[in-house]
Formats: sequence, structure tokens, C-alpha cells
Amino acid sequence: MKFRKALIVLVVIALVIGAMPVLAQDDEPITLRVMHWTDTMTDESEWWSSIVEGFEAEHPNVTIETNFIPFAQYLPSLEAMIAGEELPDVFFGHVKVAELGRAGAIVNYSEVMDEEFINQFFPGPLRQFTFDGNVYALPWTAQMFGIFVNGAIMEELGLEPPETWDELIEMAPTIQDAGYIPLSWGNAAMNVCPDFVLPLITQYGGDVYALDDLSDPEVSWDSEPVVNALDLLQRLAEANVFVEGINGVSEEQGAQIAYSGRAAMFYAGSWYPGGLFAQQAPQEWLDNYYVIKNPALTPDGIHWSGDGSGEGWVVKADSPNTEMALEFARYLYGDAYQLHIEATQNMPSMPAGTGFLENEIVQEMTGWLETDGANHILFGQGSWDAVSNVCAGILDSSVEPAEGAAKIQADVEAARAR
Repeated sequence: MKFRKALIVLVVIALVIGAMPVLAQDDEPITLRVMHWTDTMTDESEWWSSIVEGFEAEHPNVTIETNFIPFAQYLPSLEAMIAGEELPDVFFGHVKVAELGRAGAIVNYSEVMDEEFINQFFPGPLRQFTFDGNVYALPWTAQMFGIFVNGAIMEELGLEPPETWDELIEMAPTIQDAGYIPLSWGNAAMNVCPDFVLPLITQYGGDVYALDDLSDPEVSWDSEPVVNALDLLQRLAEANVFVEGINGVSEEQGAQIAYSGRAAMFYAGSWYPGGLFAQQAPQEWLDNYYVIKNPALTPDGIHWSGDGSGEGWVVKADSPNTEMALEFARYLYGDAYQLHIEATQNMPSMPAGTGFLENEIVQEMTGWLETDGANHILFGQGSWDAVSNVCAGILDSSVEPAEGAAKIQADVEAARAR
């Protein structure tokens, strides 16, 4: 009997000793590499630092290493990391979300987050990162495009904001004759024109999500909604609604044209009123601007405009840090989210975040998410480059609409055949 008791004690001791490395592992130092392109989320940012310090206080063995990469360099940097198999732990997935998700390189949130957590987001921003029914990124912010109107110029000219695209074309000569640009924006980086034209495809009855996926044989870029959208873009360009030489005008220059009082209207996203306007625009412009929805095709039509989210957090899969990275992701959408929205006044990706908004323009645009939101970001292989190139060609009159639609289809097919 004594021998059996001694044996049991030895077994228990062995089990305890065997468990010790596992328990110690929980306390081993962990560095979570976090990467994004948002310049207000750096170590110098008080609100972001508060978020980081809050998580580190809850997890004393964890250090958050924030890596900010400017947007222009972000995608090339991410592509190099993908090629080198050196992905960070938590990062903005950019247009690589579908590719990385389908390859199993990033976590499928649908498998690790419960339904209540997933359903807390606005449908449009969440749909942006959902592929084959799987959610591969969580929207950090939402976005919506609109027309920012210089009220003083419109009042000077006796004009009401356009409800339809035809009305915008009709009022363009009056605005031009007074020495103003009807609608300012820039396309030098070839990124704004897709934002502009993709929702037009939705206005004409097309399904941009299906076009981007291009898995349905009944769906093709070489189709009537795409041709019609490109035709409308051409008509607007030929009516001199936009800035002259728009493909050589940067997004920043397009904004400066508006701020300087040289444009009646400015096309941009919801992140401008939340922060950039206050940082860049003179008080005179701030005192006179207001926002309207994108014009529709008809007076009673839906004002489809780009919604969704560009900033989407993904988590590297099958890493020693994956579980802690998921814990950080959950933390970001808890109490930390209030700090984020209050500080930035960005459009929240969750209805719960609207209570932290003070900017009335962002509040108004947030209300459009569920009524007028349309896809404007492409994730399919070859899609973004194909649309960007044709968009620029329409703007500089080197491509015709039907030709452009056919070229997008051909370019996407070629990219996916490589």
C-alpha cells in the first residue's frame, strides 16, 4: 500500500513538473508586430498610445510594436512581406485580403469570433472583407464618398446642388463661365477614379462584388452596366466637369483647389471632414461647405456611392502569436474603440461607434451607409489595375467606353491566367 501511495505521489509530481513549461510559456515575452498606413496611429499619437498601453497593462508579457508605413509604400511593402513569408501579426490587409484569406495565411474570423461579435459591424464595411462566406478582415473604420459643396459659390451663382448627373452636366457651363471648376478631385495615383466609377456601375444595375469575383459565367466586365458607367464618366469629362488634366492632378491638389475657392464642389471620402478639413482647409471654406450625396441617374433614384472600409485588421494565421493577436483584435473593438472614434472622428464601422461622433457631417454620411452604399474597392486578381487603367483612359479621351469595358475583362482574364 505504501508503495502504491509513493507511486501516486511520484506520478503527480511528474505531471506538475511536466506542466510547468506550459504555464511558464504564458508568461514568456511576446512582441506583437502591428502594421498599418494611418499616420495618426503612431507612438507619437496620444490616443493610439493609450490603446497600446492599455493592452500592455492587461498583458504584462506583451509588447506592441507599431509599424507605420505611408499609404503609397504600403502595398509594395506588404507584397514583399508576403513573398518573403514575413507577415506581421496584425495588419491592414489592403487589397490582399481575399488572396491571403483563401491561401490560409490569415485568420478566418468567422471560425474564431462568435456571431454576436461579427454582427456588430455595419453590413457594407464587413461585406468588403467577406469572401466565400468567410470574414478575413475586421473593418477599423467605415467610409462613404460624397460631394462637398462650397455653399458661397453656389449661392453666388444661384444654383442648387445637383440631384442627378444630368443636372451636374447642365450647370457646368454656368460654373465654368464664372471661373470655377464644377467638381474638383485628382487621379494622379489612379486610385480615385475607380472610387468614382465603380458605384456608377451599381447605379446602372451592375453588381461590382460579382464583377470583382468574376466566378459567375453570366457576369462580365464587358457588360451593359459597365459600358454605361464608363459612358457617363466620359460625358462628365467631356463637359469639363472635372479639373483639366485630372490624371496629372494628385488627390491632395484636388483638395487644395477646393480649399482655395476655385471649385464649386469637391468629390472625396468621409475621412476628410473628420480630420483633414480641420488640418488643411481655411476657416472661410469650413464656414461655407456642406455635404450632399452623389448625384443619382434619376430624381427618384438611389444615390449609390462608395462605402465599405479600406482599413481592415487581419491576423496572421498559424503563428506562435496568433492567439494573442486575436486577443488584441478583440480588444480594439471593445473600450478601445471609443478612444479611436472620439479622437479621429472617422466614420465608425459599427453602429455602436456613432455615439462617439461629434462631427455633424460624418454623422450625416454615416446615415447613408445602409441606404446608398456601393462597392468601390476591388480585391480580385487583376481587377484594380484593369479598372484604374481604363478609368484614366476615359478621362484623357484615349479609350472609348465599350472598348474600355472589353479591355477590363481581357486584362483581368489575362492576370488570372498567369
